[in-house]
Amino acid sequence: MSTPTIPAPSAAWRTSRSSNQTISSRAARTPSNPLFAINLLDLLIRHSGSNHKRETIAFSKRCQSAAARLWAFLVWRNYGKWFSERKHTVTPAMVLGICDHRWGVRRILKERLFRRRIGLPERWWEYYLGRTPTRQIPNARDHRLKYAA
Repeated sequence: MSTPTIPAPSAAWRTSRSSNQTISSRAARTPSNPLFAINLLDLLIRHSGSNHKRETIAFSKRCQSAAARLWAFLVWRNYGKWFSERKHTVTPAMVLGICDHRWGVRRILKERLFRRRIGLPERWWEYYLGRTPTRQIPNARDHRLKYAA
């Protein structure tokens, strides 16, 4: 099975106009809340990553490392985690038709992704190559890949 490429945001998405809508922070965070999806994502990120919990010594020292942890989280969230904890039937990637079965750890780590074999939006290349700067560390050295061609 070939590795799926991630499409860049469409031009329609970039030029679309959105309306501002205010949702009360006191509103119940149930599936009927318009912010349910983002509230759930925030909850899962805080639950899964120690660097996103409050008052922790596990904070990410560099933007690059925080982004790398979120990439790993997104792969798990979309390909490995069931859409419903009650009904183990599909993952979000299966719902979108990107894959036909749930990916386990072996499948996710099966093959190394080389940068010339996968398609990434331009901005993501800086993260992939480890060149994302952190303002608090202005003179930090870049991590240069030696063996990943």
